Amino acid sequence: MDSKGIEVLSYGELKQKDSLLPVLEQSFGWPFNPAEWDRFVRRDPRLRDGSVGFCAVRDGKVIGFVGVMDFTLGTASGTTERVGGLYAVATHPEYTRQGISTALIARSHEYFMTKGYRFSFLTTSPTIVAHALYERLGYFDVASFLSAYLGARTGRNKTSKRRSPAKPDRSRMLELFRQSVKGRTGFVVRDEDYLRMLLKRWRITARECILTERGYVLFRKEKESIRIGELVARDGREMLRLIGLVEGMSRKPMIGLLGIPSSSAIVSAYRSRGFTVLEKGHGVLMAKELVADASFQDCFGDRFCMNALDHF
Repeated sequence: MDSKGIEVLSYGELKQKDSLLPVLEQSFGWPFNPAEWDRFVRRDPRLRDGSVGFCAVRDGKVIGFVGVMDFTLGTASGTTERVGGLYAVATHPEYTRQGISTALIARSHEYFMTKGYRFSFLTTSPTIVAHALYERLGYFDVASFLSAYLGARTGRNKTSKRRSPAKPDRSRMLELFRQSVKGRTGFVVRDEDYLRMLLKRWRITARECILTERGYVLFRKEKESIRIGELVARDGREMLRLIGLVEGMSRKPMIGLLGIPSSSAIVSAYRSRGFTVLEKGHGVLMAKELVADASFQDCFGDRFCMNALDHF
């Protein structure tokens, strides 16, 4: 406990986990439920073998939180690199601008370094105050997340009937994904366990996955729109066809999440379907070199990528 009476505990050490609710709801509108969250942690390979996060506690009340994740990324040399990731950086509104987040992030960096990690990542927006804090702590922008937009269409919906779908063939999807990221670095390492978690996290059902011999598209039907989370295909023609299949299901506005950086083929496919592609958005991935001999450029080169589904 420091001179201000603040104690830093890991998530596992926190006895009253529901005391996180006010902090996370105020910061993110997240109605935190410990039982539900603990079930998610057990099935998420990024969380289940780590500390989950660190809490600042004062007088028995949680006043700050920083989540920690573990990732395996692909490198320019063809090997893999274990790295850390920060998520849900939050401070109780009564304790802002008192160094709470800075202290918790420093503790998270210490945790990463004890595990031998040389890099830490986070996703944020350049438009919020926290971005400047992350820069002061040594983070730098890697790239912005690209997105594509198509407004609502008029006229009769030309939806074609689809057979009742079976569960997605995850092994086939993984094969197509690996082909699509060949020669790239970053978030290119996936296995069936990781993919299963992504589908559950994004609440993508069997009806929201179209899988062909040459590609797949994962999307989510929302109340006011359709959101494409991942588009993978062997060629531009198949990308066009997959976007068209999703487009044919509804006249609602469509949002395509392209990831970073998106291939020219995907950008061209969306534009060919009449989408407006936003190549610089509010979302950005940031990275920090945790130790003196770590070099992002040497480790990952200029072929770093991250699909929208990997967003954390």
